[in-house]
Amino acid sequence: MAEVEVAGDGTVTVDVGDEVVVRLPEGSDRTWTVHSMGERLLLVGDVVAPSSGPPAAGRTRVLRLRAVGPTGDEVVLHLLRPGEAEPAEQRRITVAVRR
Repeated sequence: MAEVEVAGDGTVTVDVGDEVVVRLPEGSDRTWTVHSMGERLLLVGDVVAPSSGPPAAGRTRVLRLRAVGPTGDEVVLHLLRPGEAEPAEQRRITVAVRR
């Protein structure tokens, strides 16, 4: 099993069983969430890592997605405050899975 890191929008190609690691900065008032994700991917990790800088620097959301089937799937991530309907920011990642 391999890991592939992604920092934002784009396309990554992995094998079945590999994990895609997404690292996104977030502040104290907004949180990154998975808005939608294909059924060939599993969310296997969602943690917050504190910033190594001053508290105002925020933190980093680390999402781990495992490819469980051969195909391509898109992941849509939203940066939201609690109660917001529209995201402040959106990221789209296409995960192409080799057979």
